[in-house]
Amino acid sequence: MIIKIDIQKPKKETIDKAVKILKKGGIIVYPTETAYGLGCDGFNVQAIEKIYEIKSRPPDQPLSIIVDNLEMIERVACMQEDAKILIEKFHPGPLVIALKKKSLIPDILNKDRIAFRISNNEFVQNIVRNLGKPIVSTSANKTGFKSPYSINDVLETITEKEVDLIFDAGPLEKNKPSTIIDFVMQSSPQIIREGAISAKEIFQTLKIKEEYWDQHMLLTKE
Repeated sequence: MIIKIDIQKPKKETIDKAVKILKKGGIIVYPTETAYGLGCDGFNVQAIEKIYEIKSRPPDQPLSIIVDNLEMIERVACMQEDAKILIEKFHPGPLVIALKKKSLIPDILNKDRIAFRISNNEFVQNIVRNLGKPIVSTSANKTGFKSPYSINDVLETITEKEVDLIFDAGPLEKNKPSTIIDFVMQSSPQIIREGAISAKEIFQTLKIKEEYWDQHMLLTKE
């Protein structure tokens, strides 16, 4: 089923419908500040398995989550002071932060860490807030295909029958993807992907001297 929505003024009954499906272990397609996402309850192993199946995603490729606030982050991740600084400056927004995970996060989602962001999309945040749990956040397409910025893009690789509900907010702006930063790797933090938020902004926020920046961008230089 496809439901048209206004992401600026999401209706309570629409949010309630999404939460009901997620609580039952269902899968939804929803708009974010970057592209359309595929999501489920971030604690439900069976639902997460289904997302891997829908995307034809290798099981060794972890998935990230969307959280609601700092309290929810501290429920699922081991907080670090530098990460907290970035959260306070750039969240809500397109910055995915990876920290060592807590036991609430199932290993299928990520074995040793958890990557998360607080979205600045009010529709998504309402869903997470009302669910009271993180939701999985991954692009709504088969692995290896282009990012979906419209429901037509989504339906090029995923069928309606594979998911429980699709929320159509119309064509999304083709914004840069989220920047990803990892606080678990050696020479922490490491920029895994430079996206909407520049590495320069992050390093300056953390007061890392410019002569050391390359040590924190080892993967982006490969």
